[in-house]
Amino acid sequence: MKPTYLATTSALALALLTPAAFAQESAAGDPGADDRRLDTVIVTGVFGEATLEDAPVAVTAISEDELLRSAPTSAADVLKNVPGVFVNSGFGEIRNIVYSRGVSAGSNEAASGYFYVSLQEDGLPTTTVTLSNFGPDYFSRPDLTLSRVEALRGGTATITGPNAPGGIFNYISKTGETAPGGEIAVRLGLEGDGENPYYRADAYYGGEIGNSGNLFYSVGGFYRQAEGARYPGYNLNEGGQIRGRLDWDYGDGDLTVSAKYLNDNNGFFEFLPAVNFDDPTFAPGITATTSVLPPAAPHSWTDAQGGTSDWDGSQLVESEQIAFGLDWEHTFADDWTVSNNFKIQESSTDWNTGAVVFALPITDPFVYILGNTFGFPGTFTFSDPETGAVVAEVVSVTGFDHTVTSSNLPNPGILENGVLTQVAFDPLYQIDEIMNQFQVSKSWDRHSVTAGVFYATADINQRFDGGGIGISGIEDRPTLYDITLQLPPELGGLPIQVTSPEGFAAVGDALSGGNEFDGTQDQVSIFFGHSWDITDRLALDWGVRHEDIEYETTNIIGGPPPTFPDFSGGGTDGNPLTFYDNFVNVQGPPIEASRSYDYLSYSASLAYAVSDSLQTYARFSSGEKAPDFASMTALDSVAEAENLFVEAQEIQQFEIGLKYNTGGLNLAVFPFWSHLDNVTQSQLFSDENGVSYSPPPTAGQLTTVGVEVEADWQAFETVNFSGNLTLQQSDSEGFGFWVAGAPTRDDDTLVSIPDGDADNIPNIMGRGTALWTPTDAASAYVTWTYLGERPANRYNTFELPGFSIFDIGATYQVTDNFSLRGEVKNVLNEEEGVLSWAPSGGFLNSLDRQAFTPEALAANPDQIFSIVTAQPRSFFLTAAVTF
Repeated sequence: MKPTYLATTSALALALLTPAAFAQESAAGDPGADDRRLDTVIVTGVFGEATLEDAPVAVTAISEDELLRSAPTSAADVLKNVPGVFVNSGFGEIRNIVYSRGVSAGSNEAASGYFYVSLQEDGLPTTTVTLSNFGPDYFSRPDLTLSRVEALRGGTATITGPNAPGGIFNYISKTGETAPGGEIAVRLGLEGDGENPYYRADAYYGGEIGNSGNLFYSVGGFYRQAEGARYPGYNLNEGGQIRGRLDWDYGDGDLTVSAKYLNDNNGFFEFLPAVNFDDPTFAPGITATTSVLPPAAPHSWTDAQGGTSDWDGSQLVESEQIAFGLDWEHTFADDWTVSNNFKIQESSTDWNTGAVVFALPITDPFVYILGNTFGFPGTFTFSDPETGAVVAEVVSVTGFDHTVTSSNLPNPGILENGVLTQVAFDPLYQIDEIMNQFQVSKSWDRHSVTAGVFYATADINQRFDGGGIGISGIEDRPTLYDITLQLPPELGGLPIQVTSPEGFAAVGDALSGGNEFDGTQDQVSIFFGHSWDITDRLALDWGVRHEDIEYETTNIIGGPPPTFPDFSGGGTDGNPLTFYDNFVNVQGPPIEASRSYDYLSYSASLAYAVSDSLQTYARFSSGEKAPDFASMTALDSVAEAENLFVEAQEIQQFEIGLKYNTGGLNLAVFPFWSHLDNVTQSQLFSDENGVSYSPPPTAGQLTTVGVEVEADWQAFETVNFSGNLTLQQSDSEGFGFWVAGAPTRDDDTLVSIPDGDADNIPNIMGRGTALWTPTDAASAYVTWTYLGERPANRYNTFELPGFSIFDIGATYQVTDNFSLRGEVKNVLNEEEGVLSWAPSGGFLNSLDRQAFTPEALAANPDQIFSIVTAQPRSFFLTAAVTF
């Protein structure tokens, strides 16, 4: 039978009980409280179960009470409580970046933010599939059904998680047995420094069915509607989820049936123009609440498949998941235990949002390349569609030169004659998955062994239809400009309508329009673990895992029709003078490709209990990380499918654990070393035919040395201090990047990057909380989060500065069943805590920050660039009723 897991994981967790519960604990004296902390059971990073203090792994357990107090708005936000973990949740509720201990190189971009780690729910991955702009945090939301989170960094992740050597973050659900009763919580807020409303309702109820004594149920979920911290003119987050489970405890075992339905629409914040590389700040006219996302602008078009596609920016990214699970565990005689965890699910993300929103001069060739007008001479007129006012005129004599003859563009102080590119990004991802983990465990005397198999299979479909590309001013909630071209008399003097009535050019053509990828991902892991208590104080723990991953894909690449450009057609509307729908991409022949990876990972530790209050261990782990499915969708030619093979990365990690517990002090220290080898960096170029391609990737390595510290101190009866600190140094070597030549693929050149500090890995990260509980009914806290300075790229061209965020909150237990909780996030309104950045140059250049050299900065130190920052100040009030 499964153990009853304790919700309290530390002195902090005890102090974070609701005031009424805390008063009951204190009044009773509760002499067993310290023992309960020491005996807290974890299930992540270990085979079977182990106590938090004795397990030779670096696991942080975040209790339900701590989750309620911190009120995370995303799955990534939860992990800010974990040492060694870098969290960038500046993009919003989805598309965040999470990595640990310098194992980061493949996840520094939001498109692949969970590359090395496994985000799990109840022991199985939220999804086993990651590829560009698709990953687990699209389908994971913390709500009242969440009991706790167990966060493992490095170490045994290489043998206990599927292809996730960087860490495992396991979000564990409540059950009707361990959390009987119900709760309804209504949360009202003002985001965007008090400007934009936020509404949310959570509910949970669980308990025993009838008087069975062994059959339990739980159900809950949430619904939320919010304009967002940077309001784009439509709700930035709207939707929710419902989850439920039935648990049967039949004495010698347990059987759980679970179900989940998530349907949530979320936007994410785009980069904002910035100045001053020495101390990045928003450009004049831009603030922390500015939104540069495009208007909703719904429109439809005939796509490359011959069907009808549509885009509506107000629909954002619609993430939908339907999942069913069956979890069984049985203990036989002689301490044999068999368990099986099964899940089947359908997951999809349907994108209707802006993307690649970057500033560039209106004279930049990309403005006209993107609109299919590059090479056409004449007069271009940019107008405000609402007022009809002309905001700019540009004249081209040859079709390849562009001169501004008049301009009334907004915010000229940011960039002279500057505009924003606005992509109507519309990929659709559909993933059908089955996953199953079976394991057998046996314990006797001083030994325990576990053996098992993890299996996952996924059918993957990804398609792009090309919603178009617009041009807007650099301003808050920008308007898409109406663009026309008056051809010169020698070309007939024809008037060309470049953009659609909704403001988009190149509809059905832009940004991978017509690309479609169908494939499968099959994964089989065989694992074995052994623990041996050599003496009462000395223990050996080791394990191995063999991973086998196979990909198959059929890639269909869209491109311009053979007659491009041509006036003989008329596109969807039959009018050749409306350019916006004339050049819908056509699909090329299918490109077949397959790849397979198999490798052996291992991890071993030796643990020694110095005393009842001091435990220590040393662990070494070695493994590999196979590339994800994005490596398959990058194969856009027969030559690449036949010759371009991305090898697995090699990862070695060493750590020491020191865990000290006495009286009111819990302290854990983890010195660590990690080495990441064979790291490749993909780049995206465009050839003379306008076809995107990636040159052969280059390989480098990262080495990180550091120490993590966790502390919890009950300083006084009413005052508790807790926190975590990470000190680290990460170095990179052997990297390079390609410089695109012009106009063909054959004249690209490879440039080596000097060895230096690894990019986007801060030397210091920390988070501390002071909690005051003056009465049985009231508590208050302040939390300080610090992220130190870090190199902006591998060239170490400049440093992203360190910054602090302060959060405050208070809870008052009005009655035994009714409480009020208030919070202010980012109370000092730190506006310029930079989390991500992009160089200037517009569009493709902005996607390649590794190529921004110190020489390029020195040549133009006053150039604008783009940043994503910590979200502005927000206010929340939560009313909760328990029953």
